[in-house]
Amino acid sequence: MADFCKAACCLGLLAILLCTGCSGNDADQAQRPNILLILTDDLGNNDIASWGDGLAPTPALDQLSRESVRFRQHYTDSTCSPSRAALLTGREPMSIGFAPIGLGLSPDLVTLPEQLKGMGYRTVHLGKWHVGEGLEYPEIQPSRHGFDYWFGMLSHFVLQGPGLNGEIVSRRPTHIDPWLQDNGGAPRRYSGYLDDILTDKAIEQLQAGGVKPWFINLWLYSPHTPYQPSPRFSERFPATPDGKFLAVMAQLDHNIARLLLALDESGQTDNTIVVFASDNGGPNVARDNNWPLQGSKATYLEGGQRTPLLLRWPKHFADDDVFRATTIMDIYPTLIELAGGGAPQDIDGQSLVGLMRKMPYQPPKELFFASDDFRLGMGYGGRLFSEERLFYRSIKGPLSSASIAPPIGQAASTDELQAYEPEEAQALIRKWESRVRQIATTWQPGRAGKPGVLSGRDFQRAPVFEGFSMGLSMSAPSAMDQDVMLIEQPGVWAVQLLRNRRLRIVHGNVEQFSEPITEAASCNRLIITSKVQAQYTFPFPKSPLAHMSIYWNGQQIMDSSHLLQRPATTAGLAMPTLIGAREDGSEAFPGKIAQPIIINKFLSDVQEGYSLQDLQQVLCTGPL
Repeated sequence: MADFCKAACCLGLLAILLCTGCSGNDADQAQRPNILLILTDDLGNNDIASWGDGLAPTPALDQLSRESVRFRQHYTDSTCSPSRAALLTGREPMSIGFAPIGLGLSPDLVTLPEQLKGMGYRTVHLGKWHVGEGLEYPEIQPSRHGFDYWFGMLSHFVLQGPGLNGEIVSRRPTHIDPWLQDNGGAPRRYSGYLDDILTDKAIEQLQAGGVKPWFINLWLYSPHTPYQPSPRFSERFPATPDGKFLAVMAQLDHNIARLLLALDESGQTDNTIVVFASDNGGPNVARDNNWPLQGSKATYLEGGQRTPLLLRWPKHFADDDVFRATTIMDIYPTLIELAGGGAPQDIDGQSLVGLMRKMPYQPPKELFFASDDFRLGMGYGGRLFSEERLFYRSIKGPLSSASIAPPIGQAASTDELQAYEPEEAQALIRKWESRVRQIATTWQPGRAGKPGVLSGRDFQRAPVFEGFSMGLSMSAPSAMDQDVMLIEQPGVWAVQLLRNRRLRIVHGNVEQFSEPITEAASCNRLIITSKVQAQYTFPFPKSPLAHMSIYWNGQQIMDSSHLLQRPATTAGLAMPTLIGAREDGSEAFPGKIAQPIIINKFLSDVQEGYSLQDLQQVLCTGPL
């Protein structure tokens, strides 16, 4: 097994190197631009004065906007984690396990910093990460996804520091005297305002010099709640919720001004691409962050998902307005092309370089989003740009329809809106989910007495976090006088078919058994579907919960709410999943098993979108 893992790691490294399309030598590096990517947190359209009602105190951002290419119809997800995962990978977040939260980015996903690093860049992450809930796993940290150095916090919920014994504790966030990590070291408390500290560090990094071009990924925490501006900014505004928020924006704008001045003073402005973005719309708590767009953060309405996007590269692009729809997934391939690299493969985003150069461009035809709740079901939304309309249903809420808002600065359509029927919206979401919910794994069929091997997508391939389903198509066993192994991922979980025709399921230290099965003569369909929720203390306290159901040829043979937990380390998650036998070939299934299908969703008989029946229908449809 060690040889398999070593070979897989080598292939993954080779893929990263090949996708860069360059050698990364000194001559290449000298010609590549520096990249400063500034991502703000919950900044909406109305939070930059020149984009909204003019009240935001943002002279530096307004000046940057005037010097930039302005993407006037830019889409993100509606919350932090999925947008950040999409930015780093160029992929639909649902397809990589963020629905909306995820365990972390699987190691085989090639990221923007990894590709830039392969092109000779020095890569730095500063600020909030929030790309994975598995904070106990070092494998989710920025250093494992292409960054040479990082400084900041893995989540805003850890800014008040660890527990008495050093354990991770989620609490109310703070901007004041935050606890931060330096390149994965133990958290320690820093004195001052969080974004001031991060901006200081960014200026230090961009002034560090060296022969390599640099990529600084500065993910600021402003203007996310709580609104805690420093006194020298708060004293300039009324002591009201609106005034406090405007003081936060003034401090954010001041830090943007400091960054741009540092580029000027170090002589790097002309050779630095500056990207300014936000992860989602604002919450509309203290003021309307998203005017003139309707909706707020955590909704799939325009206000929750439309944010400013700016790109400045002096002497390469003049200030301009782009009115075609773009997405946060497009930032990755755009920066790679501008840096002179080869086009990333197998991603959903597309480079915007041609669009900025007035070349033909195919905007997205449709965008869909969904979020799962362990107990309540699924919320979802979608846009069909050719029809200029969208639909949105919050979890347990009614379906609503609205017109797609025009690009900022253009007039809205006066055409009468044709509302979506529930069946129409559900059919669109189901079709989309059938594409993005299936996990892309690598399959090596079993042969010569050895098991089939399923690998890749380590953080999505086992039932350890949120929704998971695996479907197997199996022939009837020719003869069976012993227990046989159907699924085994050592250290994580296993499924055996016992001689008494019951399934034995082991998950960590939990052992469970199914009802007896009855085999079909030709092909048998086995579906294991589960959901595993960890305990949360903030912002929404939740007790740990789990549920696992097993279906054999459409009949439920096990339904359990026994508590399941994810493993303490990722060692088992990194192991391939063995199908049809143990690693040494023992306990071999006396028949054939096709490539398993994995869906990152808990499936039931009655649910919206992709359902248990959909997975049933695709099993046993091809040769085994």
